[in-house]
Amino acid sequence: MSNPSTPKPFLTADAEYVKHVASVIKAKEPIETLKLEYLNNVLKSFNIEENPYDMVSLENLNPDSLKTLISLSFEKINTNELNSEQLSNLYQLWDYLSEESKLEKADLIFVFGGPNDIKAIGSAKLYKEGYASKIMYTGNTASYNNNSNLPEAEYLKNIAIREGVKEQDIIIENQSINSTENAVFGIKKLKDMNFNFNKIILVTLPYHMRRSSLTLMSAIDDKNVKIIKSIVPSAKYTKENYFKDINGWTYIFYEFIKLYGGRLMKHF
Repeated sequence: MSNPSTPKPFLTADAEYVKHVASVIKAKEPIETLKLEYLNNVLKSFNIEENPYDMVSLENLNPDSLKTLISLSFEKINTNELNSEQLSNLYQLWDYLSEESKLEKADLIFVFGGPNDIKAIGSAKLYKEGYASKIMYTGNTASYNNNSNLPEAEYLKNIAIREGVKEQDIIIENQSINSTENAVFGIKKLKDMNFNFNKIILVTLPYHMRRSSLTLMSAIDDKNVKIIKSIVPSAKYTKENYFKDINGWTYIFYEFIKLYGGRLMKHF
């Protein structure tokens, strides 16, 4: 299970922190067209005309206005009998964020930070099945959670060793404090080690896959490297139930906002 101290969905209001994150990856041309309108489609299907992306800039992420919109939309979703269009739109959000690849052998398994047992267990399973001979765990203490003295990468490593991964096959990056730094600092460490890779299996939760894969591709900055997306299931949320829980709905909503933020930063 996930660490019970893991914070609920979070969006910073600190403009200086956002500037710091923006500087971690140099600006580049878009990697792909983002389907940000999928969130607007959900809101419009419940007669909500506010555009959440109008509430967001690099100077002000406006979390209070977004929270109001999240609460309004959650109430409408859960006080109505959903029609086929509404349900299809809600499923589309999940499907878009959680795109997965066909598994194949790779040079490395890469795991973004977060004190989440499922990611460690899932990556260990792939390792034991022979999909890669090395695993990289990333992350110090997340920027939104100062309650832990153990870096997230170390937490994941300990679980993986318990699951049967050899310690010498684990690479640790324990300085990053957000997804952008997980990718950039992790790839930098691999390059500093002269660790060559052509294929990487990325392991993360369903709703984090789209953003993390784009961020990792941006950090690698090499179109010849293949990212293989391997999802581990959320302990609580599925495509069919995430919108029935306020935290689940907020996770998905914020992922689209963070995708938009990444595009504003010209990260991907």
